Amino acid sequence: PRAPAQRLRRGPRRVRVGVVGNMDGSVAQSAGVFGWNYNRANFKYDQGQRWARYTTGRKMAMAQVGMFRQDVTDLAGVSMGKMKLYGPIYGIVITVCVTVFVEGRSGLKFPGPPVFISQIYLQCLACGIGFITLAMYLLFHAAMRAQVACVQLRTRKVRVPVPTQRQLDSARKLLSTYEEQGLYDMFRIPFVMPNGANSPENSDDDEDKPHGGYAKGGLPGIAAKAKKLVSAAHEKGETTHNMRMPGLTPGVPSWYAQEVEDRDEVPESSPSGFGTDGAPEPYEHFELLRAAQKEWWSCEAYMRICFLYGMMHLIMAFSYWVVIHTICELG
Repeated sequence: PRAPAQRLRRGPRRVRVGVVGNMDGSVAQSAGVFGWNYNRANFKYDQGQRWARYTTGRKMAMAQVGMFRQDVTDLAGVSMGKMKLYGPIYGIVITVCVTVFVEGRSGLKFPGPPVFISQIYLQCLACGIGFITLAMYLLFHAAMRAQVACVQLRTRKVRVPVPTQRQLDSARKLLSTYEEQGLYDMFRIPFVMPNGANSPENSDDDEDKPHGGYAKGGLPGIAAKAKKLVSAAHEKGETTHNMRMPGLTPGVPSWYAQEVEDRDEVPESSPSGFGTDGAPEPYEHFELLRAAQKEWWSCEAYMRICFLYGMMHLIMAFSYWVVIHTICELG
């Protein structure tokens, strides 16, 4: 006889339990759909930024290598430009010396001068011609060797980092790649669930820069102080990898952390071409050019020495020629 009453008393409870269960299911469904759509839109936006970051980084890297190539041309052009400056001078001096040595020797129209002074005159003239000829050889060797090194460096070593088709395809991500992400990153609810990966480490240049954020009182000030304390503990290693606080622990989605790891593993495919870092210093093209300059810088030095000694002997030869012509022939 108590069964109908029990059914009447228990009926509303079952209805309430069913309603609560349906509400929980709808809330979970709404949260899942919201998390899916939010993270998918976030992934789509990040991939657009990834492509823009890659193309911008490659443009800057190509501009930088273009300046490196110009450095090679300018430094090697110093030696190549000397051929235009010293070459005509050496040619004119040798021409004059040969003309004087053949047509301007003493004793053709007048009685010959004493042999001892003619020997000194001809010896100085011959030494001058020899030194100037050697200087011209060293000049051409240095200039041509510098030009060869410039062409070799610009065509084989210091090349513009134009991305290949494989690198372009790896930098471009399709929206269907979102389906390859983890479930946590797909359904993460913002401000409730922390990010799935750690933020990348800052460079040494960014450590001295002031950090923005709230520093006033109230809830924003409390949140800023709490975030600062958690970040300091995280940097010191006092927090574990799994200890994350939403909105306070720095972090990024897993797909961005994977992108940074790919830069370290394959630095040639990164925007800069050197992974997460820039070009190592001292720059490679300077070191390569410094090594190549060892093959012609000594020629430039001895070229000037030979030119100096050649002009000294020529001045002495013309001095003896004046003595011979004035005293011996006209006297």
